[in-house]
Amino acid sequence: MGKGIKMWIKIIPNDTLFFRSARPFSLGDDTWADSVFPPYPSTIYGALRTFLIFQRGSLKDFKEKSYQDIGTPEKKGSMKVVGPILGKVNDITSFFSVPFDLVNKKGDRENIALPLYMTKKPVLYYSDNLIENIFIFKPVEQVKEIEGYFDDITIKDYLEGKTDELRYIQESEFYTEELKIGISKDKISLTSKEGHLYRIPMLRLNKNDNFPIGFLIKVEDITHVPDRGILQVGAEGKTARFEKVDRDLMENIKNTTLRLKDGIFKLYFATPAIFKNGWLPEWINKETLEGEKDGIKIKLVTAAIGKYIRIGGWDLAKRKPKPMYKAVPAGSVYYFKVLDGSDVQRIKEIFHFKNISDINPEEGFGLSFVGGIQ
Repeated sequence: MGKGIKMWIKIIPNDTLFFRSARPFSLGDDTWADSVFPPYPSTIYGALRTFLIFQRGSLKDFKEKSYQDIGTPEKKGSMKVVGPILGKVNDITSFFSVPFDLVNKKGDRENIALPLYMTKKPVLYYSDNLIENIFIFKPVEQVKEIEGYFDDITIKDYLEGKTDELRYIQESEFYTEELKIGISKDKISLTSKEGHLYRIPMLRLNKNDNFPIGFLIKVEDITHVPDRGILQVGAEGKTARFEKVDRDLMENIKNTTLRLKDGIFKLYFATPAIFKNGWLPEWINKETLEGEKDGIKIKLVTAAIGKYIRIGGWDLAKRKPKPMYKAVPAGSVYYFKVLDGSDVQRIKEIFHFKNISDINPEEGFGLSFVGGIQ
């Protein structure tokens, strides 16, 4: 393989996995460690980068050398990642968090996602931001937020504005939880420490022949990656094997047909995004909600975002925690109005299938898809 490789990889767990949340966990003070699913982009990026470090030598070599693609302990190289994307690894079906501008009726067991509708914010509506529009559900019924996934066909229908009978898959269909119970031991006496019992929720991804679950990532601007290998993924020293995939796994979504209505398009985030201004991208003015991205002038008209999540991690080379960030979760949706007459093709060139997180986009944060509105 030559310089500047771009390739898709499927990652298949060998056993249970554990992806720690950023909530502090201290033995003796806590008994339950929180997990997240799917893993954050930084987890998979770090796993692949660590694999490449040791595949090419040792941690000492990494500290002393400068690699063009994986960089140095002080600075990242050219390597970029798209994903991770949850996927069925036999027929390569991909899955995406249900967008936050869709809901489910309370008590509905059909797993059907229904659209919220954008409307002008009432005069008496109090909010601490300047957004002029809010989302409502037109029938007078109780609804709930959806914790589930669309397959790649359904997410494309959503992006193209087809919102009738969109069925989702519940998160519980992708894995089962297995509790690991342990106790910390004194390193000298090798006896158990009092009050140091802990529980960790390990995740066993489905291995059913009809529904084997793993993760899909695209690696870009790398000088060499073997066609297969073993990664250490997440905590507890668990491993997964990876294999190269010889086709573009997102070709169908890339070819989404986009139509603007009143000059408005939506931006859906398939992975969490870290913005310098909290929930707002740095290229959007906090006072006017207008901004410019790579030459396109736009205005934020509304947004449907979930509760923020915390992104942290551990720096293997520096042996210290990475900076902690607040991020908007996957499934968040932003509606923008084009102000300068830019056409659909130009909008897709800038926003569609791009990592547009303000911070760490090269790790896979902020993978965005462009969609139309009703």
